[in-house]
Amino acid sequence: MKVLKWLLGIAVCAWVGQYALALLLPNLVMEALYFLGEKQQGHNQLMVAPVADEKSRQVVRPSPDLLYASCLYNLQEGALTIEAPVPERYWSMQFYQMNTDNYAGITNQRTERDRVGSIARVTLISVDQSPEDYEGDVIQSPTSRGIVLLRASAMGDRSQQQAALDASICRPADP
Repeated sequence: MKVLKWLLGIAVCAWVGQYALALLLPNLVMEALYFLGEKQQGHNQLMVAPVADEKSRQVVRPSPDLLYASCLYNLQEGALTIEAPVPERYWSMQFYQMNTDNYAGITNQRTERDRVGSIARVTLISVDQSPEDYEGDVIQSPTSRGIVLLRASAMGDRSQQQAALDASICRPADP
């Protein structure tokens, strides 16, 4: 009977520990990414990453088939404007909160093919701000800090996709 209690105790501790780890690990990973990124690029500005190769490890195992740009954001200083030309081949703009949840995204695929050749203009606001106060595409972040990740195809001739990322911006919104 004593062994059964010990085994049950171990099983309960393992289950609770696994649950706690599943809740905490994404936040810890994002905090580390945010801390390192802020030292390199600051926040509320876009950084276009060099093309990924076998030595790239700023993000765990980045795809060599994609070009990346990122904007670490802090909405405590106000809303942000994100603008990006939309190329013909694969492109996306994804929004992540501090627990790594992807809460919004824009792409040039499937039902959004009409975005090709246009400029995606997004105003990113905090949960305290009202979307009605802004025009155009408005995305409300569930957290005051997070990351916007732009990705584009790097396969074949990537000049159009690279030019789109290079021309993209992330900056404080005009008052």
